[in-house]
Amino acid sequence: MKEIKVRDLQAGAVAEMDYFGQNGKILLKKGVSITDTLLNALSRRNVFSLFVQEEGEDIKKLLSLKELDTFEIEEEVVVEAPTEEEAGQAKKPRQFQPIHISIPVEQVIPELGRIEKGEEGIKQILNTAPVKNVEDAIEKNRITLAVVPEGTAIKGVAKELSFGQRTETYKASVVDQYSASVTDTKELLMRIRAGQHISGDSIKHIVKSFIDTYLNDKHMLINLSNARSPEQDYVFSHSLNVCLMAISIAASQGFNKEQVLDIGIGAFLHDVGALFIPEEIRFKAGPLSADELYEVKKHPMVGVHAIERIKNLPATAAFVCYQSHERENRQGYPKQRGGRLIHNFAKIVSIADVYESLTADRPYRKGLVPYKAMEFILRATKNLFFDSGIVKAFLEFASLFPVGSLVKLNTGEIAKVIRSNHEHYARPVVSVLVDAYNQPIDEKDIRTVDLNTQSSVRIVMPIDNTKLNIGVMKGF
Repeated sequence: MKEIKVRDLQAGAVAEMDYFGQNGKILLKKGVSITDTLLNALSRRNVFSLFVQEEGEDIKKLLSLKELDTFEIEEEVVVEAPTEEEAGQAKKPRQFQPIHISIPVEQVIPELGRIEKGEEGIKQILNTAPVKNVEDAIEKNRITLAVVPEGTAIKGVAKELSFGQRTETYKASVVDQYSASVTDTKELLMRIRAGQHISGDSIKHIVKSFIDTYLNDKHMLINLSNARSPEQDYVFSHSLNVCLMAISIAASQGFNKEQVLDIGIGAFLHDVGALFIPEEIRFKAGPLSADELYEVKKHPMVGVHAIERIKNLPATAAFVCYQSHERENRQGYPKQRGGRLIHNFAKIVSIADVYESLTADRPYRKGLVPYKAMEFILRATKNLFFDSGIVKAFLEFASLFPVGSLVKLNTGEIAKVIRSNHEHYARPVVSVLVDAYNQPIDEKDIRTVDLNTQSSVRIVMPIDNTKLNIGVMKGF
């Protein structure tokens, strides 16, 4: 930590200790991200300097853990040997087939018909009216970017179910909810791509249903996001999974129900512009050329155009769509903005987006195990790609071995992570699914182990979920 004069502080710094006023009431809690409003309030109360966390300090400490340098993906364990077809799928990414959208882009969004290819096209689309409206709101401070949690945090009222409390009927109903929502997501996104007018209420209904799922069972969404839809086009399940992840991350940060709803809606729509990327680029298995990369980098701005015609959306949705590919260190796109010039909701969605993208198959590579995706995010945070406060909240909720992932224990058993232990990142609660002799354990005999209280048991290795024939709800 370091001491900085209040006049030199910028919004986004994190307090390292509690600060109290002369009446004994707390002015600023430890760990709270400081806003411009808070800075003004502190100055009025004669607080002239603060001890704050250095950027990424917690992440730097975490990166010193030996786990991040020693774990490798388990390659040998196979339970209930898969079929030849399943084995082939495990060795290579799922094959994606183009949707073959017949409606020309310019027919859906006429302004895009005049946009050139390559770098010049980026400049042109930045000057279109919908994008300029978002830009003006950012540049002229017409919207609060540093939105902070307020009111009743939903994480405080959400239930935390244990393995034994989830019935098979309940788990099946959640899987059915997810499957139906992937279908609904596809229909809504394809209607947007076709230029049809839809109501934001349809999107709101999907997001609300999963917020209700979170409130009933706070670790269910992150487990459910490990499900992989059979849809040929990954954008549909990606959009829904990022929504589920963003709900969980936002909740872990302390946002209230309405704020989480707005974040979830933005997450649902964050990649809608990708459907307008030419199919030969979006489904390309090899490296992209410079001009093809420019076409990809247009999609946040195209998304702003696409959602403009959707009624009853929160104002924040456009900013999430526009800024979820920006990075703290100004190495993102489309405007290379950083820090306090990125909307906080977009920062949350950007982390959910990258995590989900890393763990899912793409046309050009196979997905990573969840542990490796979390490791990537932590290392990227050290390099100032992501907001360290948001990543820390995500890590405390998901654990270093994210909920839903499989791990090997020093007992020789294989287990599923079912709950985090907050700041004990590497010692979550697990359910043991495979015994030390590589034999599956019957559902009725599955036991849970709290690795934080049973110190003799520890994780020795993450395991690739796709190599084991274990359902997303088994042991959860």
